[in-house]
Amino acid sequence: MANRSSRDFPWTEVLIVGVIAMLAAGFIGVGIGWLARGDGGSSSSPATSSGGGGGTSSGGGSSSSGQTAAVPQEVALGAHAFVQFACAQCHGAQGAGGVSPYVPALHTAGADLTAAQLTSIIEHGAGVSKDPTRPFMPIWHGIIATPQIKELVAYIKAGFPLVPGAEAVTVPVNQGDATAGQALYTRYGCINCHGPNGVGGVPNPQSPDTTVPPLSGKDFAAEFNTSAKIADVIRSGSVIGKAPIVSMPHWGTILTDQQIAQLIAYIRTLT
Repeated sequence: MANRSSRDFPWTEVLIVGVIAMLAAGFIGVGIGWLARGDGGSSSSPATSSGGGGGTSSGGGSSSSGQTAAVPQEVALGAHAFVQFACAQCHGAQGAGGVSPYVPALHTAGADLTAAQLTSIIEHGAGVSKDPTRPFMPIWHGIIATPQIKELVAYIKAGFPLVPGAEAVTVPVNQGDATAGQALYTRYGCINCHGPNGVGGVPNPQSPDTTVPPLSGKDFAAEFNTSAKIADVIRSGSVIGKAPIVSMPHWGTILTDQQIAQLIAYIRTLT
């Protein structure tokens, strides 16, 4: 058989087949990449839950990224209320105690006390003490709303789980005493009874004034015309009766002298 010349070889057909093969390989590669990314071109990272209900989580546990396990909303609200009402400043962060020998830790309270008992203690206090060296559990009836008390109880009964964001305000340093005092005013819950900027007016129906007094204005400035007078009330409290009258607790063994001076510096800026 005679040899075919190069001009007789079907180069056109080979070229066409090659182009088709290349295109096919490209489409297959794109398809594999698409599938690897997931439906709709979404990211390969799985959605995780931050407790807000927007993503997914596996059984409510921690995700592989180290996120904190989700907790029920009622428990989370209780954790924030525990900080808001300065429970942590006396009972310790997450009820761990260690602040004062006269204030118990609460890590076993959830198991030792019923929900009804915890509710009663929060609402009616745990015995008003007139000894300024011994802090007492104040009466929170009328200050902490009934749903919030239920949430606090749920948090305690849940064993004080870690709830991100439920943290007391940070007290700034090197920004002046009044600035630090402003943060302390919120951190230690003064704001809950005396109101923002010390305007007062929180109901206390059984007290002589029927409201929690303000820490600003001409009357306050006239009555508490020295820092020593303000410091004395902060340290010794203002015990004016028993439940349901709300009394100011003793802060003398909870706050340091420096913190008291910073609070006074802030209060002085309100008038």
